[in-house]
Amino acid sequence: MIAAKTFWFALATTALVSSASLAQDLPESLQPLGNLKGPLNLVIPNYSQDPSASAWNGFYLKPNIGYETMSFDNTFLKDAGGITLGISGGYDFTFDRFLIGPSGEFNYNFTSGNQSSVNGGDNYKAFADFDGYVGGRTGFLLDRTLIYAIGGYAFTNTHVKNATLGISETDYMSGWTGGAGVEYLWSNTNGLRLEYRRVQYDSKRFSILPASDDKVSPNMDKLSIGFVRRF
Repeated sequence: MIAAKTFWFALATTALVSSASLAQDLPESLQPLGNLKGPLNLVIPNYSQDPSASAWNGFYLKPNIGYETMSFDNTFLKDAGGITLGISGGYDFTFDRFLIGPSGEFNYNFTSGNQSSVNGGDNYKAFADFDGYVGGRTGFLLDRTLIYAIGGYAFTNTHVKNATLGISETDYMSGWTGGAGVEYLWSNTNGLRLEYRRVQYDSKRFSILPASDDKVSPNMDKLSIGFVRRF
């Protein structure tokens, strides 16, 4: 048992060291602003130089993956949740240690709502198949780290289904979003971002629901992560 553990530890260490060596051979645009001499530095580079003055300025794109939960403030609908895949982008301007700029995002949602029963009869569930926002962000720079707030106009496409009858109703909904995040600059053109946003949509009535409570007021909690490519 001890010999086996020693073997696997040695194998893992060798893999990390090899990965660090390979990372040193990346194209210049992908190179970290430091060295990757040890396994730990593959995750936290040992920085030896500062990013260029223009590194935080300009266009960026970020493919992102995340997880969201969605509630509807309706007695007939249970919460939904699931993985989201999307892309965001924008343009950043810097003024000394401050950053500001427009941003936007679009996601396709693999969310699934649980069915709820009404008097042992009709079963209802709700979910959103896509969502996004258009707005802006502002933040404070600490060398290679940006701490920021983000917000703007939000939109989504909400579905409510009656599983018993096999019918559904869909409506486009709009509202607002706000949140915060942190972005870590790996090189002059590449970074990593973690972000949380709260989204609140306006209420709408769905005729498919019982008249006693047919108003739906969706809200989301969204957590996403992704690599940022700067141009």
